[in-house]
Amino acid sequence: MTDPTVTPATASVLVVEDDRHVLDITSFVLESAGYPVLTAMNAEEALYMLDGHPEIGLILTDVNMPGTMDGIDLVRALRASGNPVRCVVVSGDALHAADRLGDLAPFLAKPYDRRSLLRAVQTALAA
Repeated sequence: MTDPTVTPATASVLVVEDDRHVLDITSFVLESAGYPVLTAMNAEEALYMLDGHPEIGLILTDVNMPGTMDGIDLVRALRASGNPVRCVVVSGDALHAADRLGDLAPFLAKPYDRRSLLRAVQTALAA
């Protein structure tokens, strides 16, 4: 469970993305904006990282990833366990992902630019 003392100003962002290129660029953009960033390549790794890093205030997760859970399953598992960490879900398949996601978390369509990424992160952390 995330640390209740983590504020938007101190929160780390966990980027969950299996495409190394997208992971690196997204991490760079967030770090350039002053966010501490952690990374995971799949949902299982994200859950492991979340367990060991209470400073994580936001998970930015892709939908399609290898493993037993995709990004939407990750958000559902967090909500089912009562974990209040904020989440933003991204996908290149906007219609399918948005339908499955419902109102569990904000959605950001790929490809996204720097401005829309930072806006989505800032909005989610401020919520």
